[in-house]
Amino acid sequence: MVQNETGMFVMPYKKLDNSKTDMDEELVNKIKEISKLRKSISIDLKTIASKTKISTNQLKNIESFKFDRLPPNPMRTAFIDQYALK
Repeated sequence: MVQNETGMFVMPYKKLDNSKTDMDEELVNKIKEISKLRKSISIDLKTIASKTKISTNQLKNIESFKFDRLPPNPMRTAFIDQYALK
């Protein structure tokens, strides 16, 4: 734990850059494919959110590859895995 500028203790994390994520190319392609399929059959993110219990904001972050806006690991990985499996 480290102390932030407000004096609170927080877990340190590395800010992820979209070009330097630990997500492999296969997973990125899978997310693109799922997003395209979801849009083509008119399933909204609210439907996926209700099935996965992941908020629509987090799902938007996954689909737009803003992994740095997701919670830290292991939740980040679990969210992405769950999205890719549903």
